[in-house]
Amino acid sequence: MAKARSTNDVQKQIAESQARYRAVFEESGAAMIIVEEDMTVSMVNREFEKLIGHPREQIENKMPFAAFVFPEDVERMQGYHRLRRLEQGAAPTEYECRLMRRDGRILNVLAKVGMLPGYKQSIASFMDITSRKRAETALAESEQMLRRENVLLKSEVTGRYRFHSLLGKSPAMQKIYDLILDAASTSASVIIYGESGTGKELAARAIHDLSARKDAPFVVVNCGAIPETLMESELFGYKKGAFTGAHMDTHGTLDLADGGTLFLDEIGEIGLPMQVKLLRAIEGGGYTPLGSREQKNPDLRIISATNQELADHVRKGLMRPDFFYRIHIVPLRMPPLRERREDIVLLAEHFLAQAVTRDDRPALTANMLRTLESYSWPGNVRELQNAMWRYATMGRLEVGGGLGLLSEPDLEEESFAVGDMNLASASDAFERRFLEKALAANQFHKTKVAKALGINRKTLFKKLKKHGIE
Repeated sequence: MAKARSTNDVQKQIAESQARYRAVFEESGAAMIIVEEDMTVSMVNREFEKLIGHPREQIENKMPFAAFVFPEDVERMQGYHRLRRLEQGAAPTEYECRLMRRDGRILNVLAKVGMLPGYKQSIASFMDITSRKRAETALAESEQMLRRENVLLKSEVTGRYRFHSLLGKSPAMQKIYDLILDAASTSASVIIYGESGTGKELAARAIHDLSARKDAPFVVVNCGAIPETLMESELFGYKKGAFTGAHMDTHGTLDLADGGTLFLDEIGEIGLPMQVKLLRAIEGGGYTPLGSREQKNPDLRIISATNQELADHVRKGLMRPDFFYRIHIVPLRMPPLRERREDIVLLAEHFLAQAVTRDDRPALTANMLRTLESYSWPGNVRELQNAMWRYATMGRLEVGGGLGLLSEPDLEEESFAVGDMNLASASDAFERRFLEKALAANQFHKTKVAKALGINRKTLFKKLKKHGIE
């Protein structure tokens, strides 16, 4: 009899304890839930009902925790509720996530989760911070706009013709200047596309110099010039004795760029295994120098460049999709020189002035300028710069770098007496002579001639036929 009373007393105490616990749970003033080990929600209070819009009879022991969480946040949020993690520390864990109401609205909430002592259950409370997050987003957007305006005020723009080390008045370059300002006002990764010689590194350096990291290092890595076997030691560094020839501790480029900007030129040349390690390093997982046990976590911004289409690399299996999306946040495309011909004379004069500082430097004749503007410049700005330097040194203008393309002496003006023929006849005579010289300069290789003249082969054949040139 006494034993039965004792059992009844224990059950009564448990029932009273549960009732008190339920009362505290209900009257806490915060939206709260209890989650079982299998992630089923076993108990909710009235505040959570109001927050989420579902009645508790539809939730308790029927709906999984994931049913309320925004899909992209589910895996991360479930990790906070795993009992093994909670047992490692007594203090509750706090995190932010997004919940989905029954009416479809998405809420930003601050959650605090802990473990119920003696039970394989986690308990979580939620505070709606949607309004605060909106205010933070608006403030961030306002700060970004102010940063962009500040960057614009500090930028070296001279009549919009010069922008740091870039030069050009064309609409294509004006657009590039704006994109650089936008990129400099953020901390996101930038990918710069463009043919060889279009100024990708100059654009990258301008972004760095205008950013909040301008006083920190700007480190350049030419990925195409580093053998795959040496890429890891180049990026991550190594300890003395890590391999044959490692005679001293050496910092990698990620170390050197810590706090600043790492410019990865020709990023499409990085192999798949290295992409995995580099992705981990720049996403916060850190890296370990060869021969070391020390993990390092660099604080750096990635700006990369390529003359290839990285989306094609992904489709062909040459680049990991996760690596592509990590570096391909802010894309910027440098225009080839043939798409900004109005900048050619401006650039030519600039490079000539750089090459010869004296007052009696050789001038560019009208005929030379026509040559420069009509040429297709496959090597882009770098090729034009080299042509101007050669002209300043040798007094001879060669387009195509002296590789069998047209040069200034080939373009001597024809001597026609006014009255001998009309303008149309004179133009035809000059064009015929021009084509004959172009053919001779290129060993009658018509594809090279068309490229040198900046026209397609079909147009060239029509002109040759017109003038009876075989």
